[in-house]
This record gives sequence, C-alpha cells and structure tokens, in this order.
Amino acid sequence: MAFGKKNEKTKNCWQHRIDIEKVLTSEVIVDGQQRLSTIIQYIDEEETSKDFGKDVEKYKNLTEDERNDFLNYNVVFRDLGDIESDLIKEVFRRINLTKFGLEQIEIHNAVYDGEFISTAKAILDNIEEEQFQIFSESELSRMSDLHYILLLMSTIINDGYFSRDTEIEKMVIDHNDEFEYKTEIFNNFIAQFQFIESLDLPNDSIWFRKSNFFTLFIEIYGKALPEPAVLRKNLLEFEDNILANKDKSKDTNDFSFYYSNMYTGTNNRTSRVYRGEIFNKYVI
Repeated sequence: MAFGKKNEKTKNCWQHRIDIEKVLTSEVIVDGQQRLSTIIQYIDEEETSKDFGKDVEKYKNLTEDERNDFLNYNVVFRDLGDIESDLIKEVFRRINLTKFGLEQIEIHNAVYDGEFISTAKAILDNIEEEQFQIFSESELSRMSDLHYILLLMSTIINDGYFSRDTEIEKMVIDHNDEFEYKTEIFNNFIAQFQFIESLDLPNDSIWFRKSNFFTLFIEIYGKALPEPAVLRKNLLEFEDNILANKDKSKDTNDFSFYYSNMYTGTNNRTSRVYRGEIFNKYVI
C-alpha cells in the first residue's frame, strides 16, 4: 500500500441497489466513500500537493512495480443486495455494537443521512480551511472535523456541556428526520467561524488547540461581546497569563488551573465547565 501505515488493512466498503427498470445491478456505496475518495485523491495528487505529507511518495513518482503493488491491493466490497434503508441502518447498528473496526463518526455518517448530520456537513462545506485550522491531515481524513462540528452543535442544542461525545449519537438520531434549528444553527455557525477568523489570532495561539477552540466557540456563542479588538486583546492577554502561570499552584491560581484542564481530563464535563467559567471571568 503506497499510503497509510505499513501493512495496514483497508476496511470494507459496503454497496447495494438493484435497478428493477433496467434489470441491472447498480452499485451505490453506503459506507466506504471516504476510503475510495482517498484512493482517487492519492492517484490524482498534483506534484505541488501536500495532502499526504512529506513521507508519502506521490503515485506519479512510484516505480512500475510499486504502482502494480498499489493497484493490486485488495479492497473488500460487501454487497448488501436489494434491501430497505431501515435494514441497512440495522446492519450498521449491529456493526457498531460489535465494534467492527469502524470509527463512530463513520458509522453515524453511513447510517444517518438526515437533517442533523447534513447540517454539520453543510457547515463544513461553507467554511474556509483558514477558519478551521485545528486538525492534522490524518484527522481530516478520518472525519474528525465532522465529529467536531457535531460536538459543537450537540453542546449548543443540549444547552450545556456533557462528557466527551456522549450526546452526539442521541442528537443525530433524535434530529435525523427533522432538525427545527437547522437554519439558525447553520447561519450562526458560519457567522461565528467568520468572526473568529476576523480576530486574526496568531497561528500558534493556544486558541487553535482543539480543547481551547471548543471553549472559545461555545462561550462566545450567542453572547453580547466586547468589540473585536478588545476581545482579541483579552484573548491574547489571557493566553499569556495561562502560559506564564502554568507552573503555579492550580489550587490558588486561575490561570494554572485553566492550563491543567487543557491537558488533564480535557473532554470531561467538569474540565469543560471549569474552562468555560474561567474564560468568562477573564475574556468576556
């Protein structure tokens, strides 16, 4: 395999559909789009592209033997046959229960195509990479960006923090058929990403760390804020204080306590609540 981990197995792709009018079987991918798209992206990669990093040789630069090895690599397709969508969902529910090697977000993406997850995808499609620079290339290929948007949406709809991503699946299922806040959430999220970009924070700022961006996004959402220049100043001063006080006692120093909750139990509800409280105290 010319990219990915050495000897790493490619997971299954799932397909189904029969055209009863033409009496032909047509193939519709119900899971595996990301893997197949990655293969196509790799083969078509331009010379100047950095999509797969420096360590992965571009397909165009492979030897003939290496190209043959790549093109002869086995990708397993499982034909589900002509079955109803509800049954397909049940298949993937069972895969989920047995932890059959699929990432949780990939299961959600394959099983649920309704309004909640479609809203998250629409948000991703309408924000620029510069507005959302908190993921590595490998994380993007595993749909971490979609999972993150779903986490932000779920936190807003839940009207409060929860541990890890425990509410995401419930939100995806409950709002699969109808998501009454889809227009409001879409418009507000796009506007907020643009607003954060307008703050022109340094690329190496702690606010582009996933846990801190999460706190920033949630805590300023829908609130009356200082002028952008003042908010930027507050954010950078808060960052300086966090880094300057990181070794102080977290029992008596807010900045040290915030710093500890950037790294320890980052995704626990208590850490999210603590970060939010301290953020509001010094930034808003």
